[in-house]
Amino acid sequence: MAEDLELSVAEMGRRLREAVRLDTLPLCVYESGSAPTKSRPFSQVDRCLAKATYLCANGAVGPLHLGLQARNGICPGGQFWTGLSGMSEGLKHFISCGSPSFRDGAAEHLKRDPEMVTSSLSRVGRIRAPDDFLCIVPCQDYQPGAGRPRAVLIFADAESTRNLLALHHYGTPEVFTSSGAPWGPSCASFLSYPAGLSPNCPDHMTVIGPVDPTGNEWLPPNIMSLGIPIDVVKRMTSDLDGSFLVKRPTVAFPVR
Repeated sequence: MAEDLELSVAEMGRRLREAVRLDTLPLCVYESGSAPTKSRPFSQVDRCLAKATYLCANGAVGPLHLGLQARNGICPGGQFWTGLSGMSEGLKHFISCGSPSFRDGAAEHLKRDPEMVTSSLSRVGRIRAPDDFLCIVPCQDYQPGAGRPRAVLIFADAESTRNLLALHHYGTPEVFTSSGAPWGPSCASFLSYPAGLSPNCPDHMTVIGPVDPTGNEWLPPNIMSLGIPIDVVKRMTSDLDGSFLVKRPTVAFPVR
């Protein structure tokens, strides 16, 4: 499915990367009817979708994909959060306070109790599987017509994150709903929410993340993620020349 964009994905990624001086590569998150020929399944890099995604943004690995035919080796939680499987009944205990009947009582203590997990998941809604394959590739390498671009995922330090969010707010009157940090694992912040797999995540919302500390082992302490829906990326890119990033660059990046 070809995209209907005035600027190419590669150009939008390049402009945003240069504007906020990113060290990492902006990633295009897209759905495709077939597995890209130069792409590998996520599980060949890591069983954790989020970690594999960050490695791609660092340029350590190339394009990646997942789908019903490419899910083996992905952690059960990652499969659930990308709509590829249901959630194990015991997972609500593992996320919260643990249960002797599941993994010998192992627990992440990320929610107060299993009921809180269940209540939160009801607000997420039924996560849909991608249309055949969900893929990531550095924006600079995205080929027009490869699939349906859903979002651009950016990893940035605090200063660049502030500048990107300020650019985001430059072109919208929305104050409270245009960006947010919804609950969920890192793979939800990176992929599920910005790619529109959750029916209850606003389709115009820039997702700030991750809010899952279990990724702190591999994600640098000064890095955050922004999952930006593709229509918002288009608006932000078109707003660049009139914004503070071009008009007042020393405000965005003061001389220290």
